[in-house]
Amino acid sequence: MAPEAGAALSGGYGLRTRPARFSFRIMTWSTRRLRWAATCGGAVLACVAAAPRPARANGAFPDEFSVHFPPDTPHRILVGANFGLLVSEDDGATWRYSCEPWIVAGSNAAVNPESSVLFYQVTTDGVLLADAVNITRSADHACTWPTTTQGQVITDIFAAPTDAGLVLAIVAVANGSYIVASHDGGKSFDPAHLYDTADLLTGVEIARSDPAVMYATSVQTSGNGSALLQSTDSGRTWTPHDLHTASGTQPRIMAVDPVDKGTIYLRELTGVTDAIAIATNGGEDVRTVLGINGSFTSFVRATDGALYAGTSGGQLHVRPAGAADFLPPRPAPHLRCLGQRLGEAKRIYACGDFLRDGYSLFFTDDGGQTFTPVMKFTDLLGPLTCGPVTTNCAAHWERIKGVLGIGAPADAGQSGGGGGGGGSSGGGSHCASLGADALALLFLLGFALRATRRSASQLHPVPAELHPDAGSVRNSID
Repeated sequence: MAPEAGAALSGGYGLRTRPARFSFRIMTWSTRRLRWAATCGGAVLACVAAAPRPARANGAFPDEFSVHFPPDTPHRILVGANFGLLVSEDDGATWRYSCEPWIVAGSNAAVNPESSVLFYQVTTDGVLLADAVNITRSADHACTWPTTTQGQVITDIFAAPTDAGLVLAIVAVANGSYIVASHDGGKSFDPAHLYDTADLLTGVEIARSDPAVMYATSVQTSGNGSALLQSTDSGRTWTPHDLHTASGTQPRIMAVDPVDKGTIYLRELTGVTDAIAIATNGGEDVRTVLGINGSFTSFVRATDGALYAGTSGGQLHVRPAGAADFLPPRPAPHLRCLGQRLGEAKRIYACGDFLRDGYSLFFTDDGGQTFTPVMKFTDLLGPLTCGPVTTNCAAHWERIKGVLGIGAPADAGQSGGGGGGGGSSGGGSHCASLGADALALLFLLGFALRATRRSASQLHPVPAELHPDAGSVRNSID
């Protein structure tokens, strides 16, 4: 699935739900990927261009988009953000991070010199994969990030839920796209292609209950047809199932059911509307179960079989275990991702919107009826303590502290106290304590608020002549 919604390998990411990450968040392609898409037909480009864009760390206010739970470390939580990967080793009590310039480019710059990370994946043995311009890989808990691909346009990666060595990737080329496999945990990818097509592949996943079963979604470059592709022999052969979507619809895989390998949770996005469909019998039967004006930003298939889908407008849609339909939406944080640790009975984690909710991560133990804050960006203690990150993220950390107001002294004579971003109370002049970064903060806040209004406007139908395009996808719902 390309930038869009996410599940976590034991957790989740925006809307691109994967069995290995049970949640997903919507994200869009980088400029490089959009340049490629422009060669593939205007209809598909329109679908991709109008999806909500994640804020970028190189000049944007910090933004959260995914949550992950490495299966080999029961107390570790990872949160993907647009400025790096946040890490807690103690169930969310304390947080440090690996900065994005170091993750994507091996750079010690204060601002990311490359495209931002579109989404993260975690293999079953805890290896971290990041997809930006190239795929980078960390086998030492986010300390070092060697590059594993060069020069290819990787639009999606998926780590097998039960095989630490198996990783699938979608590669876009001028005349279509193809699927390749890695059998060494993403260190390298086989030269042979598992599947080639002139269409645009939008997502790929592997069933948890049977690693030989794989699925992919595709849309014609004209935007006039889409399909769910199924392989039951580890990618050697593929069977297409027509999804019968309307013109301009981009399908995405949110998750393959972890128990039933023949059930796939799909997202059908037009940019103005969004829908959740469930394919059964390996894709032979497809039924739309929920549609909204706007976009889903997160999804998770919980341990008990309940389905949760969230929006950035602060609504959570729940289909209880065993039910046929979703309940009316209930109020929630402005959701950016949903995720659940593998095997956890009740607790579901949710990324909020730091600016609007005051916190970046919450959890719910009662099916989304209440949410308990876990973390806000201003709780960050600094870069990870391993040598490479401490050294190479020092300049970036100084910048992030300035942007968020971390460590800023209270302004004398002000009753509200100083402090950081949306999560803390503060007087009207606390920005003044940021020194050289004050004007940058004001600019970034203005940008974030404009982005917020733009996202909110997408939750309602917009006349076609006023809508910029039609949308795309991932990690939050990707």
